Amino acid sequence: LLSLSGVHKMTLRLQELYLNHPKLRGHPTDYAKYGALALQRPGHSSPVQANVEHDGQKAATQIEWQHQDTTVLGVIDRNRVTEDGAEAVALAYVHSKAAWVVKRRLNQGERADWLLSNATGWLAMEVSGTIADDPKGRLAEKKQQVSHCSLPADRLAVVVAFDGPIILAGTP
Repeated sequence: LLSLSGVHKMTLRLQELYLNHPKLRGHPTDYAKYGALALQRPGHSSPVQANVEHDGQKAATQIEWQHQDTTVLGVIDRNRVTEDGAEAVALAYVHSKAAWVVKRRLNQGERADWLLSNATGWLAMEVSGTIADDPKGRLAEKKQQVSHCSLPADRLAVVVAFDGPIILAGTP
């Protein structure tokens, strides 16, 4: 898609997570569902416009998802919805931005959440989500954390603020 300014406009389709990241198939967490719930919880409907800031570069994207029944929010962990929802949006974002594909979920202590690859190399990505906290402060914390990842990979931190929604991304 082209925006009115002629610049490519990114669309993040959460329902395509498993097509774009085949290693997520069969994963016990339904990231697309959690992403949808995290976006619907503050009242967004699909599609929603999101602001993006990646290392100081500002843009906009559209996020699409399949509608979910929000009554389930009353019985599942609020923090899990936020964190897993943020991971869904972040995984869709990095795939759309640079064709990054999940290789594996990293273990606790590896200082990042995901190891991804594309034609140019490897990426260690740390993700966080927030509903109303300061996303820029959280991004600074996550950039610091991922900077300590010992894997031989590029590093990226992504914070998704669902109230906006806003996607903040930065390299340490």
